[in-house]
Amino acid sequence: MILFFLIGLLFLLYFCYKDLKHSEIENKPILAFLIVGLIISIWANNILILLPFCLFWMLLGGLLWKYNSIGGADVKILAILPIFYLITTPNFISGQFIFIMIFGITGVLYGLLAKLIIKKRKEIPFLPIITLSYVLSFLFWMIK
Repeated sequence: MILFFLIGLLFLLYFCYKDLKHSEIENKPILAFLIVGLIISIWANNILILLPFCLFWMLLGGLLWKYNSIGGADVKILAILPIFYLITTPNFISGQFIFIMIFGITGVLYGLLAKLIIKKRKEIPFLPIITLSYVLSFLFWMIK
């Protein structure tokens, strides 16, 4: 369980670095993230359970992208992330709910603070919030 969390975390930390440094993430590492996630889900025999959640995150991410709240890479990464949750949380649906709550709260606070502090920059990297939400929701299950 922790191994799959760490694999997801390593990818997310790499994406954070790229997002903070270049404000852009190439598609090749995102494709690698997807392939590793698919291998994990096939190994766990849970690919059919994942499809509705991945679709939900893709639609929600697309809606946020449409209103310029997040970038295109964020949408792709959010759609892949449930694959890693299925393995790392004891109750997948509750894990998604916890992630949504943490993601929403931290995202709104981060967006407001970043707009107040960073007035020059038009785009704000959002991958750190996705990563923070991933870590906090995993810690929630570890502490519980």
